[in-house]
Amino acid sequence: MRQPVRIEQALRVALSGPKRRVIQQTIGWDNSQVSRFLNGDQGVVIDKLDALAAAVGYVLVTRKYLDAVATLGEVGMHCECARQGLGECSRTPS
Repeated sequence: MRQPVRIEQALRVALSGPKRRVIQQTIGWDNSQVSRFLNGDQGVVIDKLDALAAAVGYVLVTRKYLDAVATLGEVGMHCECARQGLGECSRTPS
């Protein structure tokens, strides 16, 4: 299984690579602001938070939403096992 990438790591990679200019334009930062952000000397104003997360492919959702998606995935797996005549199983169907 692939390791999850933390938002901090994704932002560091994006703001140090070829996406840097696009992200800068999206959030209205110049080079010095990007440098200060990467050094921990500048934060993100609240109205730019969603745009910055979206620029690296992240979407901010609630824990409740993630719990619901996980529950639906588990229920779906049990339904597939039942369809195969295996009842409610705790293994991933083959």
